[in-house]
Amino acid sequence: MQRLVILLLMVHLGSLVRAQVQLFPVSDTLCPGESLTFTATSGCAGNATYSFWVNGDSVLSNASGTFVFLPTQNIHQIQAVCACEVNGSVTLDTAISSVSVLDANLSAGLDQTVDSGTVVTLQATGNYDSLMWSPSYLFNYPTLPSVQTTPFQTTTYMLMGYYAGCVFFDYVTVFLSNVFNIPNTFSPNNDGNNDVWIIPGIENYPDNRMVIMNRFGDVLYESASYGSANAWAGTRNGKVLPDGVYYFLLDLGNGVVKKGTISIVR
Repeated sequence: MQRLVILLLMVHLGSLVRAQVQLFPVSDTLCPGESLTFTATSGCAGNATYSFWVNGDSVLSNASGTFVFLPTQNIHQIQAVCACEVNGSVTLDTAISSVSVLDANLSAGLDQTVDSGTVVTLQATGNYDSLMWSPSYLFNYPTLPSVQTTPFQTTTYMLMGYYAGCVFFDYVTVFLSNVFNIPNTFSPNNDGNNDVWIIPGIENYPDNRMVIMNRFGDVLYESASYGSANAWAGTRNGKVLPDGVYYFLLDLGNGVVKKGTISIVR
């Protein structure tokens, strides 16, 4: 009987000095890039110090009961250990919390390599409540999951998705091959240099059609399959046109139309 009383007394005294730690929040789900502050409290009647562990690794020792945590992966286990010292006696108690990071699995698709002037389809996949492609001015309907665009240079597009109160991002790059730049000036002065309007790379679009006009909209030159063999020499029906600015409309034959100005400078 006496031994039982002593055992009960030891258990009672142990409960007085036991840390009885609690960790808040008990669990939480965060958005990507979001941090979380954990708070540990205890019923320690003496001096309490805390240590924090993440996935079994010690990250903070001899600290107060506050720990600011920034996740580095999708799931983490947080453990708070309280060392409670009362009258020279130290007891330990632990509490565990879990943290997960919301993953929408948002994807803008794989990178692509296409010819210059090609109409490209981009497709968003994953979980989302709404979407936005950018640069938005490159799309007719930038909030749709499936969009089309025609890059004239290698371009990286950003997909931003909203899901369950979080914002997610993904990127896709469209690389261009057979890129060509349309010169905006030539000098048809019969010196053998730059006498006709040559567009490098136009031969990659054999189904093209070229129309050149003056500022009044009069057609000065028109040709199918424009290239070096039939390049414009700054004339209309064989007559030399004056220096100035003219306008072109180039249908590449693949659904892409380019338009701009061309200047004759002699």
